[in-house]
Amino acid sequence: MATQLFKLSVTASQPTTTTVPTDLRYFYTFTADFTGTTTTLNATDFVNDTGTAVTAFTTAAADNGYYQLYINGQLQQSGVYAVTSASIVLTFDAASTIYANTVLSLVVTNFDPNTTAPTINV
Repeated sequence: MATQLFKLSVTASQPTTTTVPTDLRYFYTFTADFTGTTTTLNATDFVNDTGTAVTAFTTAAADNGYYQLYINGQLQQSGVYAVTSASIVLTFDAASTIYANTVLSLVVTNFDPNTTAPTINV
């Protein structure tokens, strides 16, 4: 009997990945002028989008999240701030002034990616 090549016939669907971002926003208003290089702002001094006081910040997922900090509407470099669930520490290279009634906004964005597995038909 002559040899022949047997071929495997396979079809597969494309896997799909969706990313579902969740944005949480926190707001703080400076009640007095701040001048210096470092200050710590407690999460309990912030309100959320509805104006409700918060007890802690949602933390950004290590591999699927990030923070953005705005002072008076200006996006700040990530080296200026450090966020934990309990506080934000602002650290400036030189003495800086933030005036009373200046708004600080923290945005926490987390993604919840979901991938559907391909269907393989043999």
